[in-house]
Order: sequence, then structure tokens, then C-alpha cells
Amino acid sequence: MSPDRLRTLIGRPETKRLRAIAALCAGLVALNVLVYAFAVAPAAARLAASRQQYADLKREHAEAVLFQKQKQVFAGLLAGIPAQKDVPLLIRDLAQTARRLNLTVDAINSDIPAPGAGGLTMLTFTFPASGSYPDVKRFIYEIESSPRLVGIQDLKLSSEKGRVGLQMKLVTYIRGE
Repeated sequence: MSPDRLRTLIGRPETKRLRAIAALCAGLVALNVLVYAFAVAPAAARLAASRQQYADLKREHAEAVLFQKQKQVFAGLLAGIPAQKDVPLLIRDLAQTARRLNLTVDAINSDIPAPGAGGLTMLTFTFPASGSYPDVKRFIYEIESSPRLVGIQDLKLSSEKGRVGLQMKLVTYIRGE
């Protein structure tokens, strides 16, 4: 196409209207690009940063709540650990439980406590008893499901004349005072 013909096409009144519409569309596109560049893109970046900050704060809050719950559990746990003066009561309660379950309890011997970290001392003691097998079994269950912090470290069973002999080594922790 020659330049004269192009000028003639551009100079017509019908094309002036098209030029105005094209200029308006170009202006709107430029405005759209500017709005996106200066408003939408920075807002999207701020939104992403805010979401990350929210996730971090939520995680910190969850960790703080978990810490508070664990702190309460450990405080209760520490309160449940007997002091050295409470050990005879603990042994008496275990002996009474065994007798209640029709077991015969022999002499209970305790070891010298081994000092531990954090003000706790590990105490082990032997607990000999004898009785019928169902009674022995119930006694072991009572110890394992007891709210007291007593664990079975060693367990030996023997049978003699229809009675089951039980030799248990129990372990607990005591608070140092």
C-alpha cells in the first residue's frame, strides 16, 4: 500500500471514529497495566507475606499452647512423684493391695537409692509374694494400671504345690528433699 492511499484512509471521517476508539482502548490497556504494576502486584506480594506471617504466628501459638499443656502435665507428674518420706506409705499400699487380692507378702527389701538428675532419685525394691495364678495376675495388672509411678523392672514366677511364687523388682522415682 502506498503512503498516499494510507493517508486517504486515515483522513476519512469513518476512520476518525475508529482512531478514537483505538486510542481509548490503548489508553485503557495502559491504565490497566499501570494499575496492575502499582496496585495489584504489590498487594499480592503483601498478601503472600501476610499469609506467611499468619502461618508463622499460628505455629508459634500452637507451640506455646502445647508447651503450656505439657508444663501442666509435667507439674502434675512431678507432684505425683513421692518424696523419700512417702516410700513406706507406697510400700504399705502395695502390700495391702497384694493382701486384698489374697496374696501372701514376704519381706520387702529396698536398695540404696541411686541419685539422679533433676532432684529425682531412682529407688528399686524387691516385692516377694505368693498366691493363686489369677490373684498374681490381677496384682500385676493393679501395679501396671496404678496411677502411682511404679514400674516393674524384673519379674520372676515360680510354682510350688499349686501356688505361684512371685518375685518382682519394682522401680520408682522419689523427689530429693
